[in-house]
Amino acid sequence: MEHAIVKGFVRYTNRNPASEVIVILEKLNEDQQGIYLNYTLTNRRGEFCFFIPDKTCTYCIKVFDNHHI
Repeated sequence: MEHAIVKGFVRYTNRNPASEVIVILEKLNEDQQGIYLNYTLTNRRGEFCFFIPDKTCTYCIKVFDNHHI
């Protein structure tokens, strides 16, 4: 089992950074069902980062803009 880090950024369609957006990390099981692992908020530049405990698994990242809910 090897570890990894996933870094990314979230932008609006006008290319402006999406700050304080909720980003959720899920691990996908064999049935492609998501198992919640963690969440974070993007910083003012729209960046986020997750520690991945097992890089041999498949993960899903979901993004929610909590300013427009």
